[in-house]
Amino acid sequence: MVLPVDLLEVSINREISILLKDGRMLTGKLSGYDQYMNIVMEDVMEKSDESEKRLGRIVVRGSNIVSISLAK
Repeated sequence: MVLPVDLLEVSINREISILLKDGRMLTGKLSGYDQYMNIVMEDVMEKSDESEKRLGRIVVRGSNIVSISLAK
């Protein structure tokens, strides 16, 4: 099992995917994070049921994150 902070540390400037509690999937380049797993991402695409949106740069609160993975 990989700890989330370890994954974030090696994933700076790489594409990651984040699943949020409300079911949305965010994919973009990881710019930074803090000890609370608040995440800053660049060039983000949001995918929900049938739609896809370009969000640009965002901050995601760590308490809203269900899972983090490297994007393929």
